[in-house]
Amino acid sequence: MKRRDFIKTLSATGMAVCSPMALTSRAYAESTPVNRYFVFLHLGGGWDPTSLCNPKGNRLRNSIDINAREGASPVNRFSDGAIRRAVDVAIEAGIDADMRYAPFVGTFNRDDRDSDNTGLSIDMIQRMLAGTVAGDVLNANTESGFSWAAAKSGSAATIRSNAAAILEGSVDTINFGALVADNADLFNGLVRNGTNMAANLFVYDAFYCLYAQHVRVLNGVDNRTNGHDTGTRFADTGSMDPSYPDFSALYAAAKGAEMPLAYITDGGGNNETAGLVARSSASDVGVFSVLANPEGNYLSNGLDALIEQAKDQRRAVLAEKESLPRRVRLKSQLYMVRDEGVAFSGVAAELATPPVGTAARALDDEAGNNNRQRQMRIGAAAMDAGMASSMQIGFGGFDTHNNHDNSHFQRIRTVLVDLHYLWRALDVYNIRDKTTIVLGSDFGRTPWFNGGDGKDHWAVTSYMLLGRDVVGGSVVNATDDLVGPRNVQLQDGRLVPTASNSTGIRMTPAHLHRQLRAAGNIQNHAFSQRFPIDVDADLPILG
Repeated sequence: MKRRDFIKTLSATGMAVCSPMALTSRAYAESTPVNRYFVFLHLGGGWDPTSLCNPKGNRLRNSIDINAREGASPVNRFSDGAIRRAVDVAIEAGIDADMRYAPFVGTFNRDDRDSDNTGLSIDMIQRMLAGTVAGDVLNANTESGFSWAAAKSGSAATIRSNAAAILEGSVDTINFGALVADNADLFNGLVRNGTNMAANLFVYDAFYCLYAQHVRVLNGVDNRTNGHDTGTRFADTGSMDPSYPDFSALYAAAKGAEMPLAYITDGGGNNETAGLVARSSASDVGVFSVLANPEGNYLSNGLDALIEQAKDQRRAVLAEKESLPRRVRLKSQLYMVRDEGVAFSGVAAELATPPVGTAARALDDEAGNNNRQRQMRIGAAAMDAGMASSMQIGFGGFDTHNNHDNSHFQRIRTVLVDLHYLWRALDVYNIRDKTTIVLGSDFGRTPWFNGGDGKDHWAVTSYMLLGRDVVGGSVVNATDDLVGPRNVQLQDGRLVPTASNSTGIRMTPAHLHRQLRAAGNIQNHAFSQRFPIDVDADLPILG
């Protein structure tokens, strides 16, 4: 690669700023895995939890409260009866009975308030999950004596495999066969072609089937703002102060800013470091090998020796002029990259392209041109290799002021598919049980539709947590039927909504970040003390 092409590549990836931090063989050789990792998934624009983990149904708002704002609108287009329970699709036991999720658009009949038709019943979903794969078609179980309990007991592995096939896209069609004619009312008005429906309409069901036991849902978190910048900042840092670093950056700095890729980010979310650690992009680690040897092999006839001599002289001059400690350190590390990059380039190449025949290579091949998934895999590899300790991944497209249902559900589906990929990547690199995943957003969306069939900004939102230290299979439902926030209190070791907001505590991102710092054992670190999280009480947010 020519030098000018290399510089263009750096600019395009955002690495022109972050790369000098510590990409050296020396730093890599001294790296030691911290054995405790965090991944933040930020859903940019403000997501609608009622379209996934906090569904409310299509009762008109004024039928719940005659004085409700926008009373002629429902919260959702699907009926109450279409809302599904995680416990009805999950393989594992111990799932909270009140963990519910929305049906995906196309599997319910919109605005059908005057009919008992609720779209596909849970029996149909269970039959689909317990079906048989033939090529790229998943054939639902059509036996007359079908029993979900028996299927889970005798064919749990098959159910898991079917759910994974839906999430990974290895099946693209669900064939319900004779079930369609036998249950005509349930299938009336759904998105189907005869007895077939697209497999990606059932990603929600597949996700809860595989992950309900791992997920903790926090419904009713008050982000206290309708502004994108402030909401993103509060969600990712635990404070509205613009000087605060993202938790991922704070953790990376506390655990070792000298790691070659300490804080991996694709630029999504708040992305603030407060100067504690450099940002690193893992979207294309292959470029690091170029960074290690930017001149390439086009120097000859002794010119390389003369250039090295000139660079040595320039280093000395610049070192004498520089006075800011951080800039001195960065320049020193840049020179280390140039001088010692050969060994690092080998490591970087393996991170970018794992050896053929390995599980990591299969995962890499599966990602293909999906840069977000590729960043997830490389980030997992870097954490396992002792080169990173945290990662932040951003998702866009959630600011659906118009045409909400036809775009928002699809964006959530993308998140769940990529989250499944991330979980598998953490598993391949043997750090799944060492990693906590946090999914959040700027804020929520209004519990009503506007004139453009969209939804606007709403301060009350939801978070989803998975992984280490998280009590899975649990939910805190701290919203009322109109998605108003409810205070919570500790009762028998569990967070439960209070009967009145005159008592208890309102959950905010600050409570979450207080607990994340404790889980990461950085609550007393000097960096954490510099950016304190002030809350009225500690809440067992992780469970």
